[in-house]
Amino acid sequence: MLRNMFRWGRAKSVTQCSCEPEWQGLYTEVYGERQLALPRDEMATLVGYLDLTAHCAGCGAEYPKPWGLASQ
Repeated sequence: MLRNMFRWGRAKSVTQCSCEPEWQGLYTEVYGERQLALPRDEMATLVGYLDLTAHCAGCGAEYPKPWGLASQ
């Protein structure tokens, strides 16, 4: 968790989604399995704690906005 604490506030380069329309679907990988991700108003606590990243299901671009895991 400490390594994540020092990364907060650092700017990441923004990757543009090349799909039409943009961000058709989001996914993340947790313990080697793909999980559905959904846009949110705030970043989910678990996402920040595990240092997860969401990606576009079409082109693989990294999602730059807050998101969370979809409930199963």
